[in-house]
Amino acid sequence: MTIPHDPWLVALSIAIAIQGSFVGLSLARGIDSAEGFRRRVAIAGSAITLATGVWSMHFVAMLAANFPSAVDYLVLPTLISFLICVIVVGVGAYAAHMSGPPAFRIGTGALAMGLGVSLMHYVGMSAVHLAGPTSYAPAFVVASIAVAIAASAFALWTIDSRPTRPRLFLGAIALGLAISGMHYTAMAGMRLDPLCYDVSRFVGAESALSRNTLALLATIVSFGVSGAFLLSLVPDGRAPRGAEAAPAAAEPASPLVSISAHALESAPLLSPSAELEPVAPAGGGAVSIRVEKDGRARDIAVSDIYAIRANAHYTYVHDGDKEYFCNLSISALEAQLDPKAFLRVHRSDIVAVDRIARVKRSGEAGVAELGAPVRCSIPIARA
Repeated sequence: MTIPHDPWLVALSIAIAIQGSFVGLSLARGIDSAEGFRRRVAIAGSAITLATGVWSMHFVAMLAANFPSAVDYLVLPTLISFLICVIVVGVGAYAAHMSGPPAFRIGTGALAMGLGVSLMHYVGMSAVHLAGPTSYAPAFVVASIAVAIAASAFALWTIDSRPTRPRLFLGAIALGLAISGMHYTAMAGMRLDPLCYDVSRFVGAESALSRNTLALLATIVSFGVSGAFLLSLVPDGRAPRGAEAAPAAAEPASPLVSISAHALESAPLLSPSAELEPVAPAGGGAVSIRVEKDGRARDIAVSDIYAIRANAHYTYVHDGDKEYFCNLSISALEAQLDPKAFLRVHRSDIVAVDRIARVKRSGEAGVAELGAPVRCSIPIARA
């Protein structure tokens, strides 16, 4: 027998999964650029938020299921399912942002995240207390795990390396559908023992949550997830004009910014597909830059640098695949680089000229797209 579901609660469970995924993936974006304690906080925040979205989706979906007999939920498996989800999803988020080729990182992260969501589901289902035993069709178990892993891989791919807001939404929708799709695929394979239909045999379990208590708990958690989702949509506040002018006065704009702006104005027919002629790096400047990644220091060759972006008094160096932390300011790095090979196209960005694939107009400014293995776009300011 297929267990009927309330369509409105099904839709609500999917919306909660997508909202939780958006907040979790938004926090996961900061893992690569964070170091030390801040990196651990970013991983923990992403894991807890994603796990909360998964857990709340699961139990809202359980409220949508119309079982043939009374039902309550054992407390211990319910709590363990949440703990498992936090740990395994955290491992997945960390694996997706560790060093290595993108395919390996995303594959490892998706495997951990997909298995974590699946494990959380089946441990959570063990908390369901009915009048009789239940079982699962093996084919549906395998299918549900495959759905979770595949959609998790797509979600992690969308946020890999400087994700835009549309890609973040796309990843959240994919991961939300993965979570809910895994759940409902697994529920389609759930088999009820005939004893489940004998209401007179149901005896409430000790240390169990009633359906009404679970509904209240799931509602509170869902409100929290929705609130975090709405807060994540609030745009960053812009600094007052006077505040923006102060840093500019303290640090004179590089003449390279004017060069890039002039190049945009002098090319009125420039289209998104227009190619830039590569400029061969000239002699002079530093040969390598000392950077850090995951607490390990290394030297990255200047010829391997695609772009540099400022973050407060420090910088992040992009090699086309991932970013490395550098304790030098963007002005200090600019002074060490060959000005014929690198352009200061923005107050916070330097780009290697020979790595630019194309330039596009974006309002009054522009965007440089790099020919990197991982897609990367750099803003170009107007002087």
